[in-house]
Amino acid sequence: MQNGGFSLLELLLVICIAAILASIGIQHWKDLQLRNELFTTTKQLAYFLEEVQTKAYHANENVHVYYFLTPWCLSISKGEKPATCQEGTAYFMKPNNSVELSDLTDKKAISFWGRKNMAQTGTIELYNAVGTTQIIISYRGRIRFCKKNSYLPGLPPC
Repeated sequence: MQNGGFSLLELLLVICIAAILASIGIQHWKDLQLRNELFTTTKQLAYFLEEVQTKAYHANENVHVYYFLTPWCLSISKGEKPATCQEGTAYFMKPNNSVELSDLTDKKAISFWGRKNMAQTGTIELYNAVGTTQIIISYRGRIRFCKKNSYLPGLPPC
């Protein structure tokens, strides 16, 4: 009479296959999370800059965006650079994720001129382990974002 159960070898083989598939799935899940963090941080920062530009235009004032380090932060001010990031009229603090700001324009500040609805040209680069994105600000005040060297669906290549 034959026993209807599984042998130890069959159970070990199934457990090994499940472990291999789980390890592959976990790595892809981590990559997906990093891609999502880079994508959302890039979009949030671009939309924040568009909001600053709109406020400068409606108030008919010149507004400056200043860069602070550790953790990186962008602060908005109408005059001189504030002492800390939170002292400005508005600020964009680094989200609690893996995205870092690698490059801002040479002057470490970007200006929006409200009277003319124009801006100082500049680029902001954000990166993490998955890749790099770039926010481009043109002289006419157009704010665009793109991916430099990564697979991020929804972002055009630079």
